[in-house]
Amino acid sequence: MKSLRQMMIVKDGMYNSFPSIARTGEGKLAMVFRQAENSLRKYGKVTHVDPSSRVALVTSEDEGETWSSVRVIYDDEMGEQDPCLTCLSDGTLICTFFRWRVVPVEDKHLLGEAFKYYGRIVFDTWAAVHVGTVCIRSQDHGKSWEGPYKLEPTGFEGPAAMRGNIVELPDGKLLAPLYGTKKLGEMSRCLIVASEDQGRTWYPQGQIPGKEGHHFLEPFLYRAPSGRLDIFMRTQLDFFKLPFDQTYLNLHVSSSHDDGAVWTTPEPSPLFCPNPVHVLPVDDGQVLVSFGQRKDPKGIEALITDAETPVVRDSDRVMVRPAEDGDLGYTSAVRLHDGTALVVYYMTDAEQEACIGATKVEL
Repeated sequence: MKSLRQMMIVKDGMYNSFPSIARTGEGKLAMVFRQAENSLRKYGKVTHVDPSSRVALVTSEDEGETWSSVRVIYDDEMGEQDPCLTCLSDGTLICTFFRWRVVPVEDKHLLGEAFKYYGRIVFDTWAAVHVGTVCIRSQDHGKSWEGPYKLEPTGFEGPAAMRGNIVELPDGKLLAPLYGTKKLGEMSRCLIVASEDQGRTWYPQGQIPGKEGHHFLEPFLYRAPSGRLDIFMRTQLDFFKLPFDQTYLNLHVSSSHDDGAVWTTPEPSPLFCPNPVHVLPVDDGQVLVSFGQRKDPKGIEALITDAETPVVRDSDRVMVRPAEDGDLGYTSAVRLHDGTALVVYYMTDAEQEACIGATKVEL
């Protein structure tokens, strides 16, 4: 990485977070993100569970130099979370996200048994539990959207969430990585669902083995040039028994050689990463791995590694953008026409405002 250019995409007084960027079939850049009211101003604290959260979209026609005004593309009675955008080979855009059901705290009994294990109380005002993952589709480059369509795992008692990406196989089959619990009260594990109708219906494809005492969360699915699939999983100890900030472990990795049906036992990588990673193929058989770092020194970090056997380790990481506040990360990246990469993320700036930033990286 030869040079870095810092940019700001969305800063408007709202709580803007969890961006995901893709190039559309007509060549523009499109970025989805979660937008909600600024709880810092109202309550003095940050929350990622909010009934006001919705899926928003901005686009750029000049390779990220300028961006359109913010447009909300999905908003219902739920709280939308972690939108991720994929452009298929035929130009179809698919946006996945999971949803929180949020009710007044006095109505928490309406949230069912899952609330006892995974529910949240927010500002002593709301009670919430997440209720699964859906996707919406656009066949006109993001102008209009259809759906939602559910991504439901079979054999899981708890709902499954998603912060990751869709992989399109050469035959057009789609694979998506989810995470959830097979039995209420157990540790979270990851699984793969598949679609053969461009995201309208989904069915189970495979499960990544669990590991005692480990939560596997927010997986990113990567297909190597040879066709092998790797899944990169944020990993934590039991945060229901330990202080949350003390549970982070190194990124764990599992692989599949049969399009996601059977997976190896997850193994820790040499990279400490309390944030989901994003893997972007670049030139010369390499990939750019980016992520948010929430331990000091805080900021957005990245490394370049081999595309066939991406080894992620602390010694290779480079600070892409330093930050003072640990409420940051959830990177996504896209190649630009000039050969550089645009890495997007959210960050909390000096004015304590959550905004969508970007760094243009010369590779």
